[in-house]
Amino acid sequence: MTTYIGAVLTHECDSNHHMNVMYYINKFELANRNLIGSLGMKEYMTENNLGMAVVEQHINYRKEVFEDDLLFVESELLSIADKTIKTHHCLYEKLSGRLSAEIKIVSLMFDMSKRKAVSIPNVLREEMTKLL
Repeated sequence: MTTYIGAVLTHECDSNHHMNVMYYINKFELANRNLIGSLGMKEYMTENNLGMAVVEQHINYRKEVFEDDLLFVESELLSIADKTIKTHHCLYEKLSGRLSAEIKIVSLMFDMSKRKAVSIPNVLREEMTKLL
C-alpha cells in the first residue's frame, strides 16, 4: 500500500547534493505512521494510552535522489509477534520507478503511562493479521 507521497525539498539535500540520510529516515517514519494508522491502531491506542516505538531498523540505500525528485513509499506488514510488529517500506523515485532505499522496522507496543512494553491486544492483532 502507498503510505507516503512527496518530493525532495531543497533543505533536505546535503553538500553532496543528494537527499541527506536523516530525511530518508523521516520519510520512512511518516510512511510507518501512515501504515500503523491504516491498520486501525491509532484510535484504539489513543483511547487505551498505548504507543508504538521503533526499536530496530535496517536500511539499504540503492540509488540517490536529488532536489525536486518525486517520491513515494510502498509499505507492508511483515509479521506480528507478542509485543512487536515488523514492517517493510520501499522508497521509489516516481518518474523512473527506481528503488531508492528500503527499510525493515520493528516497532514495539508500550503503555504510555508505565513506559513499559505490553502485548498487542487481540482486537488489534486480529485486524493486523488480515494484512499479512
